[in-house]
Amino acid sequence: METVSRGRRWGSGLIAAALLSSAVLVGAANPAAADPATGSGSVAADAGAVTMVNGEGRRVTIPSSLAASLASRSAAGAAGSRAAAGVAATTKSRGAGTNAVIGTDDRTPEYDPLGYPWGAIVYLSTNQGQCTGFMLSRDVVVTAGHCVYSGGWVTSYRAVPGKNGTSEPFGSCSGGIADVWTNSTWISNGSADADYGLVKLTCDIGYTVGWFGWWYSTGENLVGTSMYIEGYPGDKPFATMWWDSDPIASQSATRLFHSIDTAGGQSGAPIYHYNSTVAGLCSGWCVTGIHKGAVGSQNHGTRFNPTVMSFINYWIGQP
Repeated sequence: METVSRGRRWGSGLIAAALLSSAVLVGAANPAAADPATGSGSVAADAGAVTMVNGEGRRVTIPSSLAASLASRSAAGAAGSRAAAGVAATTKSRGAGTNAVIGTDDRTPEYDPLGYPWGAIVYLSTNQGQCTGFMLSRDVVVTAGHCVYSGGWVTSYRAVPGKNGTSEPFGSCSGGIADVWTNSTWISNGSADADYGLVKLTCDIGYTVGWFGWWYSTGENLVGTSMYIEGYPGDKPFATMWWDSDPIASQSATRLFHSIDTAGGQSGAPIYHYNSTVAGLCSGWCVTGIHKGAVGSQNHGTRFNPTVMSFINYWIGQP
């Protein structure tokens, strides 16, 4: 079934007037204006500004002053209505795998795709193919940048949280080119450091399935910390959810490198952990990165940082 669409309204935690007065919105008729990525417009000197782009050609530039406050908003994480008061386990148990991915295939099928937070992992099908995403609010699905723009824009999508084969227990949200967003750096040069995007859904399905918490700390050393990646690989039975876990091998300010087994279709999946590794930033199942794909003999993903989180939090606060 399709969930019922709703009109946009302001989310909690951000005030409409503050956002509208601080953000610079530029229509498709003049897409290069006020764009720090191109060095043109009145905010070109604002090095900390974040410019976001959607498929209709809209640009929204967040000045550095607002970006700083958005980056740290809700750093403790928020869970939706199905959040887990009483999640018993802080680790996941695995069975044996068979197919080689990086060494032995250690991926394991999710035994509880309807439980929180696994039901907040999204099967994202588009006119360009299939990816994974994850709920980070009532109506924001975070995913990889190449899942919304890859040589051209996604023009139609269907987001299904908790999908399990042909079963869609929570319904779905569908939409088009106006709902998909990424950043101007990904559009202009495809930098691996900027491979992040999102879908601003046309319904509030997050109130049904819940959403992940999140954290980051710019000085945090995650090397050696075991992380999970979970999503919808295309080499497994149709639309089934699989996970694996391994330590982070290396990191930069913008990326995490690891040997967690993944396959095509899992782009955009959450890189997550139980509780933040810095005490007090997030409790429960919390995301700190977005899976991207393979690089050399490793896999890697976009690391949450102030720029990524100001982008995401802006759209969490929009109606």
